[in-house]
Amino acid sequence: MTRISVVIPVKNSQRTIGAALAGIHAQTVAADIEVILVGDVCDHTWDALTLTGDADSARRYELRVIEVDADTGGRDSNVKRNVGLEAATGDVLCLTDSDMVLPPDWLATGLARLADGNDCAGGPMISVHKDFWGRYVDDNPVASKTPRMQRDYVVDRATIGRRGRKLPITANVLFTRDVYTTVGGLDPSFVHSYEDYEFFQRIVDAGFRVLCTVSLAAEHFHRQGWRALVREYHRSGRGCADFVGKHPHSPFSRDRRLQAEVVATAVVFVPVVAAADPIALLAPAAAVPALAAYTLAKARTADAVAFPAVTFVLGLSFTTGLLRGLRGWRAHPPVRPQEEHSWSPAS
Repeated sequence: MTRISVVIPVKNSQRTIGAALAGIHAQTVAADIEVILVGDVCDHTWDALTLTGDADSARRYELRVIEVDADTGGRDSNVKRNVGLEAATGDVLCLTDSDMVLPPDWLATGLARLADGNDCAGGPMISVHKDFWGRYVDDNPVASKTPRMQRDYVVDRATIGRRGRKLPITANVLFTRDVYTTVGGLDPSFVHSYEDYEFFQRIVDAGFRVLCTVSLAAEHFHRQGWRALVREYHRSGRGCADFVGKHPHSPFSRDRRLQAEVVATAVVFVPVVAAADPIALLAPAAAVPALAAYTLAKARTADAVAFPAVTFVLGLSFTTGLLRGLRGWRAHPPVRPQEEHSWSPAS
């Protein structure tokens, strides 16, 4: 029987960890499953681990809790993922987040996709929320927040960087132990964001085949509201700068450098053009209602009229973070010893 290890980094995840574990508990796959939660010492997540069940359900998975003391100067999820992957004993390794809700067939589908000859399989995220921000994540056709996978596609050395070939995310992915043995874990110095692209870039560079498939779609508690999203996009821009510095020859790096150059040029020349000939700005301005109409037609919801404006603000935040990050670099964070606790779903 296949042994599966599911690694979940946590940080004060008490509001969502119950739904995440319930999703794993409901998996239909016939396999030996271990779930490894890695969090801070005395993390509030542990207070929410009220796991109950009968004798049969207690055998669904083994739950292991590892506490770490990581001083990264930023996000520490990569350190926690690495600790979990190092402790994992499964033949198949899975990464997900504490705010994901996996469908019951997630593991079974993932194993089937790996058995088809893929080394790694990942899926998109669907917003749990059905309000404006949820619709923005799910329906915005321009500059999507998360990878859109309307159809299955493969990313490898030959296809990476092609149009429509976005890499998956570490919140929704399964891969073989051979991938981990060859590539290693995530880069702990990525303390802002973009650890997903960095990790999968190395996987593709090593010659592995990454399948991106809508059949692995799972729900996610996305951040809500302007303040949270602007900060998230700015941080993502900083992480993108780290990626550009580490993988300068990647097609994704070339695209992001071009984006930064275009924005920097616009900042310099648009005021000059406006001062010299204000009428020249009418052509770009006319594109705004056209883009709104296109978004409305694609999304088929009245909220879509506001999507371009939201995308502009968040894109500007991302680019600002990218330009800021390209001016600096990063330090490798220290990781202090861990303590592991074993839990049973019926304890």
